[in-house]
Amino acid sequence: MTGPVPVRGRWRRWRACLALALLSVVMAVAGCSSAPVPQPRQYLNVSACLLTDPDGVVAGTAGAPVWAAMESASLATHVMVSYLPDTGPSDVTPMLNTLVERKCGVIVTAEAPADVVIAAAKANPHQQFLLVLPAGGFLPRTPPNAVAVSTSAAAARAGQAVRALASQA
Repeated sequence: MTGPVPVRGRWRRWRACLALALLSVVMAVAGCSSAPVPQPRQYLNVSACLLTDPDGVVAGTAGAPVWAAMESASLATHVMVSYLPDTGPSDVTPMLNTLVERKCGVIVTAEAPADVVIAAAKANPHQQFLLVLPAGGFLPRTPPNAVAVSTSAAAARAGQAVRALASQA
C-alpha cells in the first residue's frame, strides 16, 4: 500500500511535467516558424503542351530533355506546361486533337509520326506546333504554323517556344 506522496516529490514531478510541456511548445513553435508557408503558383493565361511517346518523360526518352527545358522555362516565365504520353500510334491523332481543344499555345510533339502531326497542323492553322523528329529523321516540309527540329535542337527550341508564349501573354 502506498501512502501520500511527500510535498517535495510532488513538486519534482510537477516541475518535470512543466519542463516537458514547455519543451514541446518551444519545439512546435520553432518547427512551424522555420518552414516556409506554401504559396500557390500564379500562371499566365497561356500553356505549352508536350505529346510524348508511350514512355513519357523518363530518362533516355526523346521527351525527357524537352520536358526539362519546358519546365525550366515555365519556372522563369509562369507559362503553364503539361505533358501527355500517347498510348500507341492509333491514339496520336485523338491526343493531338485533345491538346488543340485544351487551347495549348504551342503543342510540342516528341517521337510522334511526322505525317500525323503535319496533318493536325494543316487541320488547325491557328495552332502552333513544334515537331521533334527522331534521330536521323528527315526534316519534312511543314505548314507555316509548324516547325520541325531534330532531337539535338529540341530542348532549346521547346524552351524558346515557352518563353515566346510568355512574351505574347
